[in-house]
Amino acid sequence: MKAHWTAQSVKDYIFRIASDFIVQLENKMEVSHITQDKLAKKLGVTKGRVSQLINHPGNFSLGKMIEYAKAVGMKVSIVAYEDNDPKNTKGPIDSEIFRICWEQLGKPRDFWEAQGILTTKNVSAANVTFGRRIEDFKIFDARRSSLENVTTCPPFFAIESFAGNKKTFEDDKPLPS
Repeated sequence: MKAHWTAQSVKDYIFRIASDFIVQLENKMEVSHITQDKLAKKLGVTKGRVSQLINHPGNFSLGKMIEYAKAVGMKVSIVAYEDNDPKNTKGPIDSEIFRICWEQLGKPRDFWEAQGILTTKNVSAANVTFGRRIEDFKIFDARRSSLENVTTCPPFFAIESFAGNKKTFEDDKPLPS
């Protein structure tokens, strides 16, 4: 399968991520009735500078993204993820997908809050619903003796493992099936 256009260069990938950010920024500006002129005034720059960055998103630095996001009442987060597409045939996942998933989880603020949500709700993965608490997910480790052979695994690690993904645990050895 042919690689996605963002696989051609880091510059192309950056442009795609910055363009995705611009869509989010423009959506927030529209909903909040913030014009480019109002945004420029909040940022202390000219309307032309705002227009230039919006129309040429490849010029955005992480710092500028944060400044612009804060000016419209938003925050920025960087998410690195693995999607079993090492050759980048599908391109990066749209930020809207991450936003929707975060909202569906109840907008947890940190890992511990997310864990609390997941331990009180059923966790669905690979068409199987687990109504168990996250702490109950354990993985047998044959390298340990007797009582030490059961290891509690991190919550998201457990979910991914039960979802059928090939994850590794300690020393990069495959998990037991």
